[in-house]
Amino acid sequence: MLGLRAAAVGLALLACPAPAFGQADYRVYREHPRLFLEDTRLARLRKDVDRQTLRWQALAGLVEAGAVFPEQPLVDALRFQTAGSGESGRDAVEWAARLAADGIRSAADLRLAAIVYDWCHPLFDPESRNAVRAAIAEAVETVLPMAGGDVGLVRAAIMASIAVAGDWKDSERALAGLLGTHWEADVRPQLASGQLADDGASLVAVLEASLAVRHNLETDLLRPATEALASLVRTRLLSYYPLDIDTPEGLCRRPSRFGADDRQAAMQAPLYRIAELLLVAYESNLREFQFIQGWIRDEQYLLRSPLVAPYEFLWVNPYLPGLSPQSAPTLAHDGVRGRLYGRTRWERPAAWIGYADGRLDLLTQDGSSVSGSLDGLSPMYFPDAVVVPVKPPARFSLQWQPAGRPAPEVVKIYLIGLRPAETYGLKVGGRPARLVEAGPGGILVLHSDPAAPRKDRIDLRRKVRFDLRPTLKPTDPRRPPPTLRR
Repeated sequence: MLGLRAAAVGLALLACPAPAFGQADYRVYREHPRLFLEDTRLARLRKDVDRQTLRWQALAGLVEAGAVFPEQPLVDALRFQTAGSGESGRDAVEWAARLAADGIRSAADLRLAAIVYDWCHPLFDPESRNAVRAAIAEAVETVLPMAGGDVGLVRAAIMASIAVAGDWKDSERALAGLLGTHWEADVRPQLASGQLADDGASLVAVLEASLAVRHNLETDLLRPATEALASLVRTRLLSYYPLDIDTPEGLCRRPSRFGADDRQAAMQAPLYRIAELLLVAYESNLREFQFIQGWIRDEQYLLRSPLVAPYEFLWVNPYLPGLSPQSAPTLAHDGVRGRLYGRTRWERPAAWIGYADGRLDLLTQDGSSVSGSLDGLSPMYFPDAVVVPVKPPARFSLQWQPAGRPAPEVVKIYLIGLRPAETYGLKVGGRPARLVEAGPGGILVLHSDPAAPRKDRIDLRRKVRFDLRPTLKPTDPRRPPPTLRR
């Protein structure tokens, strides 16, 4: 329990290792508000209130209707900062004072307490400010030795330490332990391997922590996981079925990750949307992120529910147009997780392909599932790629086939169905065999490039024969790999 008070817990903070680059690296200099509401965003949100934008109207309408918000203190504090509602701000401060009196016992309450303390800082009287600050500090001290790889706990403690910096003398040491130990040792490896992208709440926590740290400490927590983040963004749009799902929060796109599990899909889809709002808040200049901005700007999927409406207002910049998803690639490869997603076109109806965890899912244009097996499937062609299901040993021929379209100059060839990290013998045409290694997920990527050196040249403008066979890894001491017939 985060609210327990004990001498051992009080000493846990002091036992944390010293920061790698000196304690000053974890000092917060910014004035309140520090969490998410940097000057440009706050000015834009206040402009949204004045202009009565669509997302502000959705949030204000819920408030006027007496809706019960799952995160009422966040909504009250947000209305104080953006609409100048002193009454809402005082409600948030009273909630924080009651919480402090009872003790902070969950990561969710710690995160909300940090937001209220930061956003409503001018409204606290000295007594209530000291009480809330002490409760937050105690909760952070409790989290430090137990957070581990729980990204929700780490996120809450990071936000709390930033919120009370300057009022709590040990905030720098707390941030040193959270960022220098827990994030680096426990969270970062999960992030770099792509593990945190599948659960919506975990991805939201990662992005919130990164935004808070980048703004206040000028450190980018996501930079060491750039490859995983790029793969996530590249495949994000295509990882949805070309189908919608009705959720308690409203109409959502359906994540393919959960297959036919309607309950999980309905629970995760709104969290996936919040994560995408945060992705664009994290980076709006790169092309892949601009496709996501265009994706979330589709008002058909605007969520007006008490859970999501505050985040629609907080994170969506209505003045940032984004790029139309219809101009995005129709096939994307996640080289970190070993996943592949594609669809025949962006307009509906569309056929869809998803290859993840060694399993292939295919949906026809009417949304029915065709097969979960690779057996007997023909190559699938996309504008500049072809996906070939194989089951080694395999012999097959390829030639660019889409009717009415000449072969692109360079075509990516994805062989799927292999064993990850296993070595195979590959013959192309009449050339000698060579050893190749399947990547994550059992995907081998080749290139049809007529301009490549002869030994690597594959030209799908004419028929090309392939011969792929399993072989022992060269490091296997039992015997050398067999020689393939030429």
